[in-house]
Amino acid sequence: MGMLPPVEFVVLGGGLAGRRLACDLARLGQQGILIEYHAFGGATLNVACLPDAMLVRAARIARQIRRGEGCGVGQGDAGVDLGRLFSAVGATVSAARSHDLALWPADRVELVIGQGRLIEPDRVEVALADGTFRRVRTRRVFVATGTTVATPDIPGLSGACPLTPRELFRLTRVPPQLVILGASFGGMAYAQAFAALGAEVTLIDEHERVARFEDAVFSDALAQQLRHEGVRLLTSTRVSGVSGLSGEGVTLSLEQGRQQFELDASDILLAGARQPLTRNIGLEAVGVRLDAHGCIVVDETLKSSVDGIYALGDVAAYPTPGHAVSDDARVALSLYGAPPRTTAGRVLPRIAFVDPEYARIGLSEAEARQAGIAVRVCRLPMHAVTRAWSEGELGGLMQAVLAEDDGRILGFAMLGIGAGDVTSAVQVAMHAGLPAAALAELPLAHPTAAEALNVLFGSGA
Repeated sequence: MGMLPPVEFVVLGGGLAGRRLACDLARLGQQGILIEYHAFGGATLNVACLPDAMLVRAARIARQIRRGEGCGVGQGDAGVDLGRLFSAVGATVSAARSHDLALWPADRVELVIGQGRLIEPDRVEVALADGTFRRVRTRRVFVATGTTVATPDIPGLSGACPLTPRELFRLTRVPPQLVILGASFGGMAYAQAFAALGAEVTLIDEHERVARFEDAVFSDALAQQLRHEGVRLLTSTRVSGVSGLSGEGVTLSLEQGRQQFELDASDILLAGARQPLTRNIGLEAVGVRLDAHGCIVVDETLKSSVDGIYALGDVAAYPTPGHAVSDDARVALSLYGAPPRTTAGRVLPRIAFVDPEYARIGLSEAEARQAGIAVRVCRLPMHAVTRAWSEGELGGLMQAVLAEDDGRILGFAMLGIGAGDVTSAVQVAMHAGLPAAALAELPLAHPTAAEALNVLFGSGA
């Protein structure tokens, strides 16, 4: 059992939150260790954001080729060699990992690939791939282990060996008949992508509508887009059993209301609920409190129920939920003399790489009305946006939620080309306290998706 010299901090998890925090602490002169169980970069780099974005891009290109005649380009065969595509994904991930490793502050933060586990609040043990163990004493532990796709408790499902996003990029052929369980934003993005790549896709969810936490107008638009692209969408549908083996052939027993029927497919992909990676890392043994979902309960400084142990990113049960990975690192830096920052009251953006993109900042219309806030709602369909016409991407809409009394922007959402960038611009305006009228009159570049904000806010400001 090797014992390492004491360090100021240990980060469990090398995803975006963990890497950013470790690098920022190194710049402040702190000595520490980052432990990642899989590969440098965590799921964000290796099996999630980067690979997913490349898959979505390939699917978009395939769709554009098929409908190219609309812009004077002859239609062609958009067949995709999935093996070559995923080989390119692997090469890109490897290059990105090498780039990040070259910038890693190795003189301050040691990178250890292994399974980390708390054995005391101030002591961490690492199980290495060669079967040996190392221990280190530390002043603070930051848990940033992320989440993984949960396997629903459905008879026969585990035995069918369904795909998860981690295995997805090992495929060498487009599944002829792909069933995706879970109409999450990730599930919808995979459904769109594989439908564009030539698969017969069925997307199943037990809830009444997709994107159920977003306003119904966006949920309906997303469902319409999926069906337009050839995805068979089965909502309010429960899977009661699975037989067979994913990759060779499966049969799903389904219940939709009082109707019962079976569905045959070649492959199953899990893309629904996620569960935090908080098991078997010693949290319960040292007294860290978890919520009913297994997330770490934290206060507004990200501190857990045990002194010296903090949680960042998806494993934390946030007082304010949302896309907070990068900002959590800034909150944690407050412990080391950085400007005070907490999770209280922060307004966080969220973005989903469905095609076209969906993004939101602040309150939805439903959230505002449930809170009893008097609001005005402005909407603009994307077919009123010049850039949408030039790109041939007319689906979707913009929506703004404004305070009735003074026109403050309480929320903004967009499904359409460039949604992430446009939402970021609105976020800056919200942070600066600008009223909607200011954006209505601001001269914005033409032709961009953002210039439609003039029209959107002019209609209700």
